[in-house]
Amino acid sequence: MRRTLTSLIAILLISLACSSQGNAPPTPIPSGVLIHEIPTNMDIIFDSIRYVLNDIACLNKNYEVDKGFINLPGCNAKIYDPEDNGLASPRQLFAMDVETGEVAQITNTDCSYVLGQVVDPTTLMTLAICSDTDNNGKINEKDTSELYFLDLALGEMECLTCNLGVTSINNADYSQANKKIVFSAQHSTLFHNYLFSIDADKNLTQITDQSEYMDFDCSWSEDGSKIVFSRLPAPWFSTPSQVWLMETDGTNQERITEGGPNPNNEENHGPYPIGIDADPDLSPDNKKIVFSRLRSGKENIPFGVYELIVVDVDTKEVQILDSQYANMIPQWKSNGILINRQIGVSNASDIKAMNMKQNLVVYREEFPFNIFPIGAYGGYWIEQE
Repeated sequence: MRRTLTSLIAILLISLACSSQGNAPPTPIPSGVLIHEIPTNMDIIFDSIRYVLNDIACLNKNYEVDKGFINLPGCNAKIYDPEDNGLASPRQLFAMDVETGEVAQITNTDCSYVLGQVVDPTTLMTLAICSDTDNNGKINEKDTSELYFLDLALGEMECLTCNLGVTSINNADYSQANKKIVFSAQHSTLFHNYLFSIDADKNLTQITDQSEYMDFDCSWSEDGSKIVFSRLPAPWFSTPSQVWLMETDGTNQERITEGGPNPNNEENHGPYPIGIDADPDLSPDNKKIVFSRLRSGKENIPFGVYELIVVDVDTKEVQILDSQYANMIPQWKSNGILINRQIGVSNASDIKAMNMKQNLVVYREEFPFNIFPIGAYGGYWIEQE
């Protein structure tokens, strides 16, 4: 149940202004796949439209990113589409060296990329929107997403899920251990999310089938032996979702959390009830799970507070790592916990694009954090054999 980009528009790439063109006009970014192999120094893959700040519409007379770029009509039109209440430009894939901040743009195509994960140095698994499925003349969040393998060397995309009868695909995660993708989706004729897996040969397997639940936010354990996921009980969006754990074939399902409290009896924050447990991911040793819990929709406006929580699989003891911001889509690998942090404001009257931020945050083993501002929707650690 990860929040759609439409609900995040207010942050509008604040941290992108760190780049600068110097005193020369920008060189146009070529179309297509821009690199043939993921550089060995890169640590994460993320999606963003930060490339729009290479456009002359977003620069000042010295060809540097204008400090008020979001208020420049031409630049704003590159970022925001008021008709669709979403991004005007398609999100592309980037790689980043966490230690140095070096960024390499991977794609500049007509597709809008929701996520990307490294399969091998020349191949990415990606969830992307590449067709105008609603025939409105645009490729955007309203169109259908599909799972693809992107061959960087050839610059070609192979669709894995096209014509397989699954829709509303989200929360995909690739396993290096078993060479499969787990994801949440609906059957094309039924409004109900279940979990599925698919391999490189397009063998599709349904993993969950309980009609009293809808299943989202799934991810593999690092060794490929477990799947952790967020489960929403019926009636939908009236009670909090929970964190569950199971074997990769769907057996031995165990509820790990009950969802959080709602002591102030707040109404739903958007569609989500206070207390939802979302976006779980297992620690590398399978002993703990990190996840996001919606504590309040009336703080950190407009995003709300999504606590970052670690729960022990055996004892169910919890540790709250952060209870101030919207900590979304945590991913726990040997390099630490990578999250998308959304920082809002205290009062609704202060909701302005330049007052809000979005960063990727890395928690190390002892849980201090480093912040790398990049204006992304989400990031994934690069794992290569």
